[in-house]
Amino acid sequence: MVEIGISLQDQVGKTVKKLGYSFLELEGDVTEFKYDGNEPLIVLCRHESSSGKPSLTVHYPGNPSEKTMGGRPETLGFSYPSLGTSIYKEIVKIDYEIDKVFEATHHGPTIDIPVVFVEVGSSEEMWKNETLVKSLVEAVLRGIENMKTCEEVVVGLGGPHYAYQFSSITKDSCLGHVISKHYVKSIKDDVIRQSVLRSRDKTTKVIFNDLSQKLRSKIQESLSDLNLIFELI
Repeated sequence: MVEIGISLQDQVGKTVKKLGYSFLELEGDVTEFKYDGNEPLIVLCRHESSSGKPSLTVHYPGNPSEKTMGGRPETLGFSYPSLGTSIYKEIVKIDYEIDKVFEATHHGPTIDIPVVFVEVGSSEEMWKNETLVKSLVEAVLRGIENMKTCEEVVVGLGGPHYAYQFSSITKDSCLGHVISKHYVKSIKDDVIRQSVLRSRDKTTKVIFNDLSQKLRSKIQESLSDLNLIFELI
């Protein structure tokens, strides 16, 4: 079973409620809320970006560095690759001209239950667009219903925040945490290990994107005891 949550401090949450859906109403904003349930949680909410580009995004929670936006520093939440990927595959099918992409792991909260953020970006116009939000909710519900066990579970290390190349591997694999190049270059080995280990599904492969050979070798050494496959994209 999976729980779906919204925040009424969030405009997408308000739109979801206005549409008549009865989902769990979280206390607090979406980057710092309390959740006492035991079931994996999907959070439907807004996505903000400086560009204001219309988008539908999926990501997992976590703060790879000391900088935080809700939650604890240098701590990743639990990913749920089979669920996040199933939802993303349904989002891709939405008949609406809009960017659809996995984002790198970012922001809180820090809880020990798998959380998948499913977001609408990046403006008030999009957050209040009932047709778009309804399409997204229905895609999420289909993603839950159609979720399958993943044979290959991938962690993506490197590349930009908007992880288009890692998103493309969801045709054949399930995607877990993605840590962008910006963070991978400086974060602690423990956080790299968290990206692999803090997952509902067992990670089987790490794919590198635009990282130096020296950094790739360092990461492989730190993960050498986990029986992983390493590849470049």
